[in-house]
This record gives sequence, structure tokens and C-alpha cells, in this order.
Amino acid sequence: MTLTIAVALLAAVCFGVASVLQHDGALRARRRSLLHPGLMVELARKRGWLLGVGAQGAGVTLHLVAVNLGALSVVQPVLTVGLVVALALQRLSGRVVSPPAMLSAGLVVLGLVVFLAVPPEQTATPVDAEGWAPGLLLAGVAFAVALGAGFLLRATARCVSLGASAGVLMATSAALGKAWGAVLGGNGLVGLVGSWQFWAALGCGAGGALLSQAAFQSGPLGGSLAAMMAIDPVVGVGLGVVVFGEPFATDDTAAIRIAGLALTLVGVWLLAMTQRGATDNARTRRRSSVPTGQRVTSL
Repeated sequence: MTLTIAVALLAAVCFGVASVLQHDGALRARRRSLLHPGLMVELARKRGWLLGVGAQGAGVTLHLVAVNLGALSVVQPVLTVGLVVALALQRLSGRVVSPPAMLSAGLVVLGLVVFLAVPPEQTATPVDAEGWAPGLLLAGVAFAVALGAGFLLRATARCVSLGASAGVLMATSAALGKAWGAVLGGNGLVGLVGSWQFWAALGCGAGGALLSQAAFQSGPLGGSLAAMMAIDPVVGVGLGVVVFGEPFATDDTAAIRIAGLALTLVGVWLLAMTQRGATDNARTRRRSSVPTGQRVTSL
């Protein structure tokens, strides 16, 4: 259990670093229509963004190890620490971090401590498609709602919706990645590469990466990253319960775990709100330094 949390914390640090680097790169990229593939092509030429990809790759690897060591309902909430890491990096880069922001970060950590104080037991991993159907259906509905809102809304509301849709895909990819260990153990590497869980996880991961960059370019880091970090543990815990049969809690510990998860999510959201204004100002300064003709790409 301790090893699982340690690996998940390392993954969260990597994701926090990656989000800051990729957000900076996305803000500097030319504006395009929503989900235009040209965004990824341009970002791939930016050194800072590529460093972010490297950090994200390390985070994904550690995340896969963590979910195969322990329960989804433990690992996914730990990833919210990534937002606290992003806050610390903003402060190190010279941005002002207000006392309310620090208090919100403390609330995230406190919520995780409470949540993880009574961890659930690890259970067997299902590998059949039938066992996945209910969980994938729920995730699909959440994704459709969030993505639909992203197309309909504008400004900060759009970046929050896109961030939420990316969070759904990332949590689903993590759940599918959790099944890799069982498939690999039963059928070997060839069986893993030929499994639907392998390709579905890669597809969700790629979709989540594209949506996260669109979210970063649509608004402040606080809003988009908070939405990802808030929806990820909710979907992750849900998939853990529905698909893997992980007991969320016993009758004696349910109130404690719910309170801890609620504190974490409230802290994530408050932290995002306190950072939104500062990030908006930074974005305005960056965009004002770019020639007008380069800010918008005609499609």
C-alpha cells in the first residue's frame, strides 16, 4: 500500500511539471479551431512543450505501475497532488501565490490524508468485455456531456469543460491500463498487444492528450487543470467500484472516505479559482507580445 502511494505521488509530480510546461507552450501556439490537429504539429516543434511530453511520459509510466500495484480508488485521488505541484512551480517562476491559494493546497493534502487513512482492499482484475460495459458506458456519458459543453461554451467555461473531458479519458485510460497486468500475466506480451484493452487505453490516452492541449490553449491553467484533477478521481473511483469490484469503503469507514475525497475536490477547485486571475494576466501578456497576424490561424 505504501509503495502504491509513493509511486502515485511520483506520477503526480511528473504530471504537475508536464501541465505547466505544456500549458505555456499551448498559450504561445497560434489559435485554431477546436481540436484541430495542427495544434499538435506546431507544439511538437517547441522545446519546452517537448520537455513537458517527457515529464508526462514518465508520469504515465509511473501511473501504470501504481494502478497495477494498488486500487484505482486509491491511486486516482493521489494524482490531485499534481495541481499543488503546478502551484509550486508557478511560485518558483516568480508568479505571486496568494495565501488563499496556499490554504487551498493545504486542503487538498489534508483531504488526501483523510481519504487514504482507510484504504480499500485490492481485488481481482476483470479481463472480459462484459465486465467493462457498465463502467465504460458511464464514462462515455460523462465524456459526451463534458465534450459537448466544450463545443458550446466559450472562454474559461470552455477550458473547464475540455479539461473535464480530458480527465474522463485519462481516468478511463488508467483503468484500462490496470487490466494490462492481468492480460500480460495470462497471455504474455503478444496477448497484451492483441487485446482490446491495450488499444482502447492508447486511444483514450491520445484523445486525452489532445483535449488537454486544447483546454490549455482555451483558458487559464487553473481552470483546465482543476477540471482534469477533479473529474479524474471521481471517474477513477467509479470505474474501480463498477468494473473491478473495489469496495469503496466499509460501513464504518464510508463517511471518512467520502469526507476526505470531498475535501480534496473542494481544495482543487478553490486552488484553481485563486490562480485563475494570475494565469489570465500572464496569458494576456504573452499574447500581446505575439504579432496579431500570428495569433489566429484561418481555417
